[in-house]
Amino acid sequence: MRQIAVSAMLTNLVSMVGVDSFLTAETTAAVRSFNRFGKLAWDRTSWPITSRLTQVIPDVRVRSVQVGSAGASYSSAPTVGFSGGGGNSAAATATINSDGEVNGIAVTNNGTAFTGVPSVAITSGGGSGATATASMLSYIDFGQDISEIFRVTENDPLGSSTANEIAFRNTFVTGNSEYGEAILPDRSSTAPVWVYYRAPFPGYASDSSVFPYIFSEYAILGAYGDWLSADGALDKAQVIYSQAEQILATELDKLERQEGQNSPFTVITYGTTAVSTA
Repeated sequence: MRQIAVSAMLTNLVSMVGVDSFLTAETTAAVRSFNRFGKLAWDRTSWPITSRLTQVIPDVRVRSVQVGSAGASYSSAPTVGFSGGGGNSAAATATINSDGEVNGIAVTNNGTAFTGVPSVAITSGGGSGATATASMLSYIDFGQDISEIFRVTENDPLGSSTANEIAFRNTFVTGNSEYGEAILPDRSSTAPVWVYYRAPFPGYASDSSVFPYIFSEYAILGAYGDWLSADGALDKAQVIYSQAEQILATELDKLERQEGQNSPFTVITYGTTAVSTA
């Protein structure tokens, strides 16, 4: 993809503003605006420059634990432990009712890296006889590489005329460095899947030479609008913002209509998955 240096974008913006050069603070503000509008464009659709397709090995974890036998005579909540299954770090907490029976188990840590279903042991608490079974699900961890998943398939969607869709649901993950993760509700396998996703917006410094050219005019006009807004010329700024949107709309039209690059989206209804290119 064609790229442009941020310094060249700054030169264009200086010309629009009508000054000889920017002060350091003005350059910082301009680059901030470039990145703000660059990210808006980046997230607008699945541009080829922002999208990736790769194989991912899902991480299989404990999703829930179902009580089989409630047991009897428990005076306090028993301890829940996991063994086998090839994974680690799974944890759960049991609860009991007034009759001294185990009436539920809540997973407090899904664990990671399981290749099979672990055994569940219920011990201590003064009682006996309680049993339980773990249910597993596959997860795709976004880490710092994925900001949004568009599609998950069993086979390569570019290498086949048909691709077997895999249902997924995005979920929140705590932590400052991760974007989240996706649950594959119909799978509990480590078998690789194909993931079509949007990469995170990288951000560009004043000395960067790789700003996406396709977004540059939009970002320059957006930065000019920000300059006018800061200078109190709000009406003129709105005109410039509108021009910027028209430029981005033209690029979208080229992508989606003229080049025929409509991306299929996945619709999940009552456990079934359908793909549409509408």
